[in-house]
Amino acid sequence: MPDARILVINNLTQAAKEIAAVGAEDHKVEWLASRTDFFTIKLEKIKTEDAILIKNDMLEIGGNAAYNKKVYTHEVIVTDMILSGTRRAYDRLTKRLRFRTTGAARVADRIDFLIENHDSKRTNFLCRDKRIPVGRKSIIMGVVNITPGSDLVKEITYVENHIEEGADIIDICGSQVINSVDMAREIAPLVKKVHSNYSIPICVDTSDSEAAKIFLDAGAHIVNDPWGAQNDENMAKVVASYKAGIILMHNKKDEAYVDMMGEIVSYLRRSIIICQSAGIGITSIAVDPGIGFGKNLKQNYEIIRKLRELKSLGVPLMVGTSRKEMIGKLLNLPPKERVEGTAATVTAAIMNGADIIRVHDVREMKRVAIISDEIAKK
Repeated sequence: MPDARILVINNLTQAAKEIAAVGAEDHKVEWLASRTDFFTIKLEKIKTEDAILIKNDMLEIGGNAAYNKKVYTHEVIVTDMILSGTRRAYDRLTKRLRFRTTGAARVADRIDFLIENHDSKRTNFLCRDKRIPVGRKSIIMGVVNITPGSDLVKEITYVENHIEEGADIIDICGSQVINSVDMAREIAPLVKKVHSNYSIPICVDTSDSEAAKIFLDAGAHIVNDPWGAQNDENMAKVVASYKAGIILMHNKKDEAYVDMMGEIVSYLRRSIIICQSAGIGITSIAVDPGIGFGKNLKQNYEIIRKLRELKSLGVPLMVGTSRKEMIGKLLNLPPKERVEGTAATVTAAIMNGADIIRVHDVREMKRVAIISDEIAKK
């Protein structure tokens, strides 16, 4: 009896490699690979007349499509849809949809954008005079927690340790999110000192535009906004004026969701539009799903499993699970004893598409990232 196995195909490159390995004709490898690279896409709020066209076309070319059963009885005017098919099927679908209705053509544009951005691409995250390579390896962001009255010399030593241990970015943040101008002024000398003495990019955590301006004047390169530039209408304008980078985090005041991943994607897409409208280039934007912010234990782990859904936003993806309560609750351990748990979440995040990893234990997580990158073949 012949041997058989199910192949793990994660992207078009892997598909082409497997097909070439069996000796297929060179000129057919890419075409055959496109028929094995499979995608499931959710479309939201599609007009029923467009949904019917999309479903009929998808079924005709060998894919699958599902929508609300009330479409058949004309009880709804819009519907969500789930499409399933190969890369080749979607290529044929979008070509057809462009000759249907205006709404169908817009769906075609969205599908093409999603598939194009599904695979991690090598690019650069631009922040002022810094160019951070994304996609070649996981970027390690080392966290420096500051409390009021902290010793500047002690904190500089902490920064130096992070740099020596392999941090690619230094993230300077307060014991709480820095939304106070007074606290920003207290921390600014540390930002200025690091900027003067080291070439490493500096990130600061704040959702207050005045605090952000103080940090940027001191030499910060990136603003990590816990409310995705939606808490302060001037944040995006301030960041744009300095040509700085911005990390947009999803946040919520409660843990109630109808479709959590869909809501996170919609929130972050809105944040990206706000930033681009203010003049921030798409290459200066990254996103963060906000692990631990407005999510419960189960939801946090679901986000890690489904991280790749955020790649469709077309910008670098940062994840911060380091020492968080989601680890402490499962292991029943205090923050400083959560290194192994952090390592597990970092590995899973990298395997599922994370580009930037925000951590406290830089040396250990740098090693974890090197191995994870090799498995993921970044």
